[in-house]
Amino acid sequence: MIIKNYTAAELEKLRDFRERYLAMFPDAKLNAAEFYTYHPAMEEGKNVFCVLAGETLLGFAPLFAAPLDEDDDSDNPHNIWTIVIADPNCDDADAVREALLTATLARAEELQQGFPAGHKVRLGMDMIVSQKPDIDFALHNGFACFEKLYIMQRDLTAPLQDFPVPEGVTLRQWKMETEAEQEAYIAAFNRCFPAHPKSREDLQYFLQSPGWSVGTTISAFDAGENLIASVLSYWDPETRHGITDDVFVLPEWRGRGLAKAVVSVGLTYQCEHGVAQAALEVLANNPPALNVYQANGYTIVNEEVLVGRYIREKGTVTL
Repeated sequence: MIIKNYTAAELEKLRDFRERYLAMFPDAKLNAAEFYTYHPAMEEGKNVFCVLAGETLLGFAPLFAAPLDEDDDSDNPHNIWTIVIADPNCDDADAVREALLTATLARAEELQQGFPAGHKVRLGMDMIVSQKPDIDFALHNGFACFEKLYIMQRDLTAPLQDFPVPEGVTLRQWKMETEAEQEAYIAAFNRCFPAHPKSREDLQYFLQSPGWSVGTTISAFDAGENLIASVLSYWDPETRHGITDDVFVLPEWRGRGLAKAVVSVGLTYQCEHGVAQAALEVLANNPPALNVYQANGYTIVNEEVLVGRYIREKGTVTL
């Protein structure tokens, strides 16, 4: 059994691992193997580790660095996201996880060196509650639950709700085709989610994805054509499962029904293209967002847990 940085040479092995893992945990959140192979955040394998036994991949752990902006003066931590998972059929799964965690912590320490000072750094994992063996391993190795999320679904064969928009506001499909439009989107998104900023590289990768080839934003603009609210509405071309993602409304426009409206129009877009079911994720402790989605006919169908451990305390490495 060896541990190494993942490369494109292991693509088929990762595909096989993913298939075996999803057979045991079908609701686990695993991207396609190509995502971990080619996404720029993976840095050509520097941020992905795998454990191999001969020709079989027994486990893997990717890292996504999500530092705060240099001028962020909040108490939010920088985040490095990972999952440490092992083949559920492996006889020594904990040894696989231990090797991956050791490598992940070492790489996280390297990554955090470049983060702006003044904030804690948290190594976090996001897993579905059914992934109990991997969650239990994390909890026994210094991680603690700090957040829960709900997975919600909406039956698009049922009637959709219609919500009014404020006077002077227009809603339309918006594909962010120009560089200026993409910069405007990132600026608005990061203003709404300063703890989880989106980079230009993240957006560019998504804009080249199969989902975006059939998707759009439903975006709201004020009388001066400034972006004030948006939602990503698309679907998986293979499964035809609809996705509602990255819903935001600028702070000064909240409380006027814009979130309900953009979500509703996004669902209409999916419905018009023959999508029968839509899904999304929302923080369990976010009642306003839950209200928006429930008003649009979403129901809770599953739960995720976020676990983490701090690897830096305001500039002090605590591995």
